[in-house]
Amino acid sequence: MPLADREPSFSKVARKIGETDWLEKALHGLARTVATDINNAKFSAKRSEVRGDVKQLKAKTRKFERALDRVSKRWLDLPMDEIECLPKARKATRDIIALCDKTLLIISGKAGPPKKPGRVVCAMIVIEAWALARRGKPPSQNNLDAQDACEAYWQACRGSPVETDEGRDWRRSIGAARNRKDELRQWIRTEMGRYARGT
Repeated sequence: MPLADREPSFSKVARKIGETDWLEKALHGLARTVATDINNAKFSAKRSEVRGDVKQLKAKTRKFERALDRVSKRWLDLPMDEIECLPKARKATRDIIALCDKTLLIISGKAGPPKKPGRVVCAMIVIEAWALARRGKPPSQNNLDAQDACEAYWQACRGSPVETDEGRDWRRSIGAARNRKDELRQWIRTEMGRYARGT
């Protein structure tokens, strides 16, 4: 990247993504989301710790479920005016086990490089802006122009340049951003649309 472009402005990033009047304002307005993700990472537990706690919760919930099964067979000995809590407890245990299973699917057990806070959020903002400004699909993770736009936006948000042996590398972050289907991605899409409409 040329030295003059080391600290891109939001207007330069907007030009990399698409020529629209609203895009610079949208990128500037959503920059705080990148900063929030970086800040929140300081308080995040390690993946292994979260997985360990969730596995423990699931195991204890299963143990509670077995105890509930045993007690349910003795319903004649239980106070009849309180017995309606048993089906509620059974439903709660099923809900907790489902929550644990879903969490274990989301949080990878694989080792690997530590999560880079802010990078995926940065890429989500860029790919949503890209899709809306160009009236198409989000760019692929191998799209070099999209990688350049991510790097420029990252630096406009005051991130340090992302360097690898081959230069900038945003493939993984764009790939992870494309795979995210959560509330944050939907919120970014909605906000981007709001800026595009001028509301």
